[in-house]
Amino acid sequence: MTASQVGAARAAARDVPPPVGERVRCFVGLPLPEEWGAALESVVARLSRAFSSRIAWTPPGNWHVTLRFLGEVETERLPDVITALSGVDFAPFAMRPGPAGSFGGGRGDGAPRTLWAGLAEGGEPAAVFAARVNAALAPLGFEPGAGRGFRAHITLGRVRTAVEGDDWGLVGRALAAERFDSVAAWTFILWRSALGRGGPRYFELWSRPGS
Repeated sequence: MTASQVGAARAAARDVPPPVGERVRCFVGLPLPEEWGAALESVVARLSRAFSSRIAWTPPGNWHVTLRFLGEVETERLPDVITALSGVDFAPFAMRPGPAGSFGGGRGDGAPRTLWAGLAEGGEPAAVFAARVNAALAPLGFEPGAGRGFRAHITLGRVRTAVEGDDWGLVGRALAAERFDSVAAWTFILWRSALGRGGPRYFELWSRPGS
């Protein structure tokens, strides 16, 4: 998928109203600049060829940095969520992908469950902003999980079935081989995540640019 195709996919997913009277899966996050699309696609293509493990790779149009996952939210509560997010102070900051990381390395086979790219630039301001988002949502009952630290990252793929012998260090080397320019995080978004057989689809419910 080219950068222009990613942009078209994002545009098509905007302003889609959630089903009335239902619970919707939501999260708050930062969209990624289209300029990073080709490099991230190159990383994923290299990894998909190299790994024998079965990995569900994140589609290009779904790449983002999650600030807060809200889980299932009643549609009637969304106006309150949006009001709370509207009051969060947000100033744009520079960000750039950096070292690789993983979650879930304690599984029995020693393989990670999630492969991701961290932020070489922007990690600290993203954490500060995520804390502001959490503070704004706390009065609505969205309490941060106990002991869960925030680490800004871009999920590249989720390991479904690990195969012995795969070199997970290749993720970091593949990222280091690409050039990522520093780009401003210019807006944040409340997304609805609709799960399906082909993976989740994200629909923009609300967004606000920095000031």
